[in-house]
Amino acid sequence: MSMPEINLEEILPRDALAAVMASIALQEAAVAHVLNAEGEKIQAVVGMADATLEELQGINESVGDLTDSVSSLTGEMQRKLRTAMEALYPGMLPEITATLTVRIVDEDGVPLNAAGAQFILFDSEEPPNEFASFPVGSSIRFNNIPPGLYTLQQITAPEGHEIDPNEYPVVVLSDGSILFDGADASIHIPTITNETTVETP
Repeated sequence: MSMPEINLEEILPRDALAAVMASIALQEAAVAHVLNAEGEKIQAVVGMADATLEELQGINESVGDLTDSVSSLTGEMQRKLRTAMEALYPGMLPEITATLTVRIVDEDGVPLNAAGAQFILFDSEEPPNEFASFPVGSSIRFNNIPPGLYTLQQITAPEGHEIDPNEYPVVVLSDGSILFDGADASIHIPTITNETTVETP
């Protein structure tokens, strides 16, 4: 029995990369439709007069699981797109920088006003490259962080709370994704706990 012959037309590398980018665009559109459908699902359940607490909790968990999966998929699509664009335009793309957001909570997990909190993000260079945080609600944020290995350290805490004495490793990858203490910061926002100061009488 002879093997079948498969004749493939020659595909130019540029055409192949353009097809990859088109497929990523279609995936992004599909994700947008999925998220829109989840939003309509939430509206429908919340609008039910006889919706039970268990039903609301169930839909919340379902949507949460899906959004976590979508976040991971979106990050993967961004990496694929970056790879295709670098192949099409080698050496022409600007370096990707990242934004790190960290939420501050008390010992009970209640979000704190981050206005009085200060953090510093620094690398191991001499002298170190340092990034100062700025508060946004119950979170602090660092912008325009280039790829590299960093350490996060808290300097001051919100009034009435103690600083977190730990130092956290932060890795910014070349695709702009961030690992905070070994976990993907794009899936779950990192959390820092500042315990309430115990006042002695």
